[in-house]
Amino acid sequence: MKRTHENNYAIYLLTHELIHIIYKKVPLIDLKAAQLIVQDRMHLQEGREMPVLCDIRDVRTINKAARDYLALEGSLWVEKLAFLIDPPVTDMISSIYLDTHAQKVPTRSFTKKAEALAYLGIKETDVN
Repeated sequence: MKRTHENNYAIYLLTHELIHIIYKKVPLIDLKAAQLIVQDRMHLQEGREMPVLCDIRDVRTINKAARDYLALEGSLWVEKLAFLIDPPVTDMISSIYLDTHAQKVPTRSFTKKAEALAYLGIKETDVN
């Protein structure tokens, strides 16, 4: 099973084992954007808890309201979370997220997709 979805802020790739969210290059992720991103993810998951890989390498700015929403309401149905980052900008964004929010789910940041997938317990061949 492979499904895809796209909105103004992200591209979603869903397999049986993983949801991969690739954030688009937009000027700002605000609360409205965060709500849509989470709503679309949850719609694709259909109530199933699963690991999530968030590719935030193109994110440049995310405001506090959006970070708070993603950390709290956005963690529903997320079994484990890996951020795919590109230092220094997205490294700083993920560090702020990890340092200022008590994590409901295990979360780490990676610069290599293979390492992020290994952390999530997913084989790279299962998602390509």
